[in-house]
Amino acid sequence: MEKEMDEGRKRTLGVIAAIFACRKLAALEGKPSPAREMAFRDSIDLAAEIMRRIDSRWPSSKRYEPQ
Repeated sequence: MEKEMDEGRKRTLGVIAAIFACRKLAALEGKPSPAREMAFRDSIDLAAEIMRRIDSRWPSSKRYEPQ
């Protein structure tokens, strides 16, 4: 995942990741556990992949470029 990104992109990834996490976290009891941590990590990774695919298919002139 990129090391730096603008705030709007962070918020977008956060919303997408939260949607994915809800499904996995609903099955857990809200207690700290390795499964819960992996659900968060997997959701963020999946959201980032979706954003990369969107950027690849519909490039923008103001697109974020990692350094």
